[in-house]
Amino acid sequence: MWRLHLLSLGIATSAPAQCRWQTERLMNLTAFPHYDKGTRPYMYEGQAVNVSVQLYIAAIQEVDQKGQQLALEGYFRWRWIDPRLAHTDNCGQLTLQLPAESVWMPDIYIDNSVSEWYGAGSLWLSPEGEVYRSVRFSHRLRCPMEFHLLPFDRQRCFVMMASYSSSIAEISTGEFADGAAVLPEGYGGTTEWKLEKLESEVTTEWFGAGEYRQGYRYVWVYLSLERRPNALIVFVFFTCLAFALVSWVGLFINPTAAPARVAIGVIPVLIMLNLESSVTSQLPPLNYMTWLTSFLFTIKLFSMTVVFEYGLVSWLMMIEGQRVRKFEAMKQMAIALKRDTEELQGHTAEEMVEWDEDDDDEEANLQVAQETEESHAPAEKLKAQRSKSTVSPASCRKAVVLSKGPEQIQEVWDMFDKDGSGCFDQHEIQLGFRKLGQYLSMDQVKRMFFRLGVESATLDGEAFQRMLLDLNLYLPGTPFTLSYWERPPSLQVDIAFRYIYILALAVVTITWLALAGT
Repeated sequence: MWRLHLLSLGIATSAPAQCRWQTERLMNLTAFPHYDKGTRPYMYEGQAVNVSVQLYIAAIQEVDQKGQQLALEGYFRWRWIDPRLAHTDNCGQLTLQLPAESVWMPDIYIDNSVSEWYGAGSLWLSPEGEVYRSVRFSHRLRCPMEFHLLPFDRQRCFVMMASYSSSIAEISTGEFADGAAVLPEGYGGTTEWKLEKLESEVTTEWFGAGEYRQGYRYVWVYLSLERRPNALIVFVFFTCLAFALVSWVGLFINPTAAPARVAIGVIPVLIMLNLESSVTSQLPPLNYMTWLTSFLFTIKLFSMTVVFEYGLVSWLMMIEGQRVRKFEAMKQMAIALKRDTEELQGHTAEEMVEWDEDDDDEEANLQVAQETEESHAPAEKLKAQRSKSTVSPASCRKAVVLSKGPEQIQEVWDMFDKDGSGCFDQHEIQLGFRKLGQYLSMDQVKRMFFRLGVESATLDGEAFQRMLLDLNLYLPGTPFTLSYWERPPSLQVDIAFRYIYILALAVVTITWLALAGT
């Protein structure tokens, strides 16, 4: 009786003992000649093996823009049926740690892989002969990218899976029932890239010709990535725009403060170059401009124009300084000429008085004395005594003779008398003084005419010469207001450039933002 009890206990424990060692079970299933790992399933039946593949993408490790590559990590899964591995040992599923070198496996590879790494994995065999394989992987994949709309660009990377050596007559590659790629629940991409969409498809590619033409089945997984632009917009776009405004503010600094004006013009250019370098260093060599780099380049040109504008303003200021020196020289010349004229008139008056005394002509002596007194009278008295009259064309023609007077004022005369008429209207007087570095408003010119006792809008040669010989008396002081066209050329350029710069900057910024929407 006890022997029978022990026998029954041994039978009860024999089955668990057989199921304990998975390697032994696999060796029993793959024992030669029953099983040949170099022969695919259904080979002798002339039937292709249906191999399903799937990527479980745990994470996007990196989007390498410069190398145009995409790095993924997760699990690579295969599924196929090998009837030769079906087992009825009542032990259920057979689970093995890879590699299972004695089992036939399809040579599925990723076509666009640049580098790959496979880690731990497992192999499951169902009693019906279905084989399920899962391997930890990390792949760096080739991903052609296009950056025209950077930082609002979208990239569509792909994973291309197929059998390395077998045509569709031998291995028919497909996808799992739930798709060729799956993601962890709630996964949305990286901090820089948003995984917008995950798609897959199966295609057949044909190679060769005639009887050698064969088809190969490919499983494609497409990852649609959308860049998160906030960082580039805040730290590049708006920084670039801010320093463009700094350049504009520098236009309000007095051009005579050369160090400050140059510094505030050059520093934004250096900032633009630094921003441009930081962006392009993350991109591959491109033969086109992106949305962001073209904006940086345009704003860099804006900042550079500020430097060139200051060069133009400095050149105009140098010319204006030369004109002022010419004006000061003319004033000194006028003082000397007036002094010489007065001395000459004084000698003439003395000679006339002596001649009158010799002739005892009291009436003539009185007349000469009056004329001498008038010649030395102040200008205000002369103006009060002169009759106010208008200048006729005939008097202008007569006044031309005055332009042939003292050689010292001939050059100045020609500078003012543009039409050669011998008379000077208010506009000619204003332009003439501009050539001498004196920027008078039209109101100041009219004031000069009033001081000269001229009611008309034209000066004759005599009044003009009188004005030149006593500029300190007739030249008005600092103007209360000057219109744009009455200002110095350097200031005209500065004012015009301020408006042109800010308007052009606004147009460029709005245009670029509008293009971002496309």
